[in-house]
Amino acid sequence: MFIAVAENLSFTEASRKLHVAQSAISRKIALLERELGEKLFQRVSRRVYLTPAGETLLRHARRVFIELRDAELEISETTQLSRGLLRIGSGLTACMYLLPPVLERFREYYPNIELEVVTGPTEALLPQIRDNLLDLGVFTLPVDYPGVQVTPLCREEFVVVASPRHPELGLRKSLPAAEIARYPLILFSRAAATRRLIDAFFREVGISPRIAMEAENVAVIKPLVAINLGVTLLPARAVEGELGRGELHALALEDRKLEREIGLVYLKADHIPRALDALIRLFRKLHGGA
Repeated sequence: MFIAVAENLSFTEASRKLHVAQSAISRKIALLERELGEKLFQRVSRRVYLTPAGETLLRHARRVFIELRDAELEISETTQLSRGLLRIGSGLTACMYLLPPVLERFREYYPNIELEVVTGPTEALLPQIRDNLLDLGVFTLPVDYPGVQVTPLCREEFVVVASPRHPELGLRKSLPAAEIARYPLILFSRAAATRRLIDAFFREVGISPRIAMEAENVAVIKPLVAINLGVTLLPARAVEGELGRGELHALALEDRKLEREIGLVYLKADHIPRALDALIRLFRKLHGGA
């Protein structure tokens, strides 16, 4: 209960997530504070803040929770991986084309292991890995975050993507990087890791892009490009299906290479659960070195 209140900074939200009456949580916290002889939370104008003692307890409580979970997994796991739950987080782009073949194969091998997928920006998902709410993240690197292990998986090359009906680009197979500035661009929002990578590329090339639109994910960007509202930069594998169906047209960058590195991120611990280890191995088998 203490961890739930501390992570949400709200007795009400902790009550909702734990399905426990708020009064019961308040009594438990009060008992814990009396036992420790220290206030764990400071209540100011209906808001809750951790005290220094609360922050110390939270740090140790998380460590104990992780160690207990690892111990339970080591005891309960079988060589057949007959039960369990894996929670995977990633951006929507990777989720659309990197995860499906891996999860499909994993389900064939281990049909009794439940799989959950959560999408969102890296910054929002990393704390969930640290707090043991997610088992594995599939993110654009670099990732620098305390308490997690980062394993590079593969590199992806970007291409310029346009509508096949584009009067100029629809007939070309490649494009000098500097010429990108001539066309209106549809890009990820500035908070996205991939957008930061593209912005760094523009600075390196020395161009000022014409950004016509920004979108939260690739599922929005691709149809906008397909109807010729702008062009974009995407990993080649992210548009394979649309290229095959003639819905989009890809151009190689002639004089510069834009790549991103994808990595697997998971909690740093002495023991990796067998199910998670099997999933990591499968990612490496299907995508490693790509």
